[in-house]
Amino acid sequence: MKRVQITGKSVRKFEDGYPIVSLTDLENAQDFDNGAWVQLENHGHFVATAYFAKQHRGIGFVMSLRENESIDERFFTGKFRAAVAKRAAFADSPAYRLFNGTGDGLGGLVVDVFNGQYVFRWQNSAIKQQAKLIYAGFERIMGKGQTILAEVPGQEHLQVVSGQLGDQPATILENGITYPVDLTLSRQQLALEFRDIRAWAKATSQQRRVLNLFSAETGLVTAAMLGGAIEAVTVDPTNRATTAIQAQLAANNFDQAAVEMRTMDVANYLDYAVKHDLTFDTIFINPPAFIRGKKRAFTLEQDLQGVVEQALKLAKAGTQVVITTTTPTYSMKRLRETIHDAAQNYTGHVTVSNTYLSPNDFLTNHADRHSEALKGVQLTVD
Repeated sequence: MKRVQITGKSVRKFEDGYPIVSLTDLENAQDFDNGAWVQLENHGHFVATAYFAKQHRGIGFVMSLRENESIDERFFTGKFRAAVAKRAAFADSPAYRLFNGTGDGLGGLVVDVFNGQYVFRWQNSAIKQQAKLIYAGFERIMGKGQTILAEVPGQEHLQVVSGQLGDQPATILENGITYPVDLTLSRQQLALEFRDIRAWAKATSQQRRVLNLFSAETGLVTAAMLGGAIEAVTVDPTNRATTAIQAQLAANNFDQAAVEMRTMDVANYLDYAVKHDLTFDTIFINPPAFIRGKKRAFTLEQDLQGVVEQALKLAKAGTQVVITTTTPTYSMKRLRETIHDAAQNYTGHVTVSNTYLSPNDFLTNHADRHSEALKGVQLTVD
């Protein structure tokens, strides 16, 4: 295994548990070799075993801080053994996250469970090189013959690695609501990290009018309607969002007439709603990092404050506004600052009534503040 020298400043960071390797950690940037498994050293002293991989954050992940620990089947077996033990409370759940990357000590791999079928998501090619050993370690804990599906980079459909895939879409029953999930498709169709917010939406939507901005795969509109909302408007620039909500409502035999689905730029809809004095009792805002609409693009860093300011104009006394993000680089601190700045420009009064982080199956690495899958803030308009 190649030995790579890192800076003295980086040693403490890794020893304290930070899992992501950056180019600036290397004494010589030319040592980066995409896909390589390496030992990180400083002045001849072992620091960590890691692998290099091009990705949206950093250039690789730390695997072990023990010099003599081999990255083999036994190593991966231990990771899955620990992960399963920590999810004991979810073992009978229809859908949950079994393995969460750096939170479970293996950056680059996510494993979700849907009705006892396992979906492996490889987040870079370097970790996928170890797939044979990883599957073997998984089977040592879960047993042979499990149905395993895996993402194939660049392909729309999942690959069946082992077992038998049942009829699709699978029906995921969560909190009394059916969500169809087609396990042949690689894209996420039900964001598991929104489970707690879906439960809140169902419990609090009786006789409320709901506005959902950037609907994506949250399932919030369906949860609100099954919870007794009288009507909802959902706005997203993509047709995919509308298709997902239609499938969810149909799976629950729910009349779709009460849900107005608009495929358009969110900012344009907000302009329209303000102009026509529309108001809502519950407003969900879950923007992506970037999305290109029909007439304008949305960028989280630049445009979220404006969206929140416009959305608050559609609120009244008692309105609940839930703003969430799943963008790793957009921290809870940054989200709260943006919401605070938006509220400063609001003529009424709002208070933070709740905050949301990922549910307990989404283990996080506390040394990495960006590893939290979900950040959310709930506002109450007084």
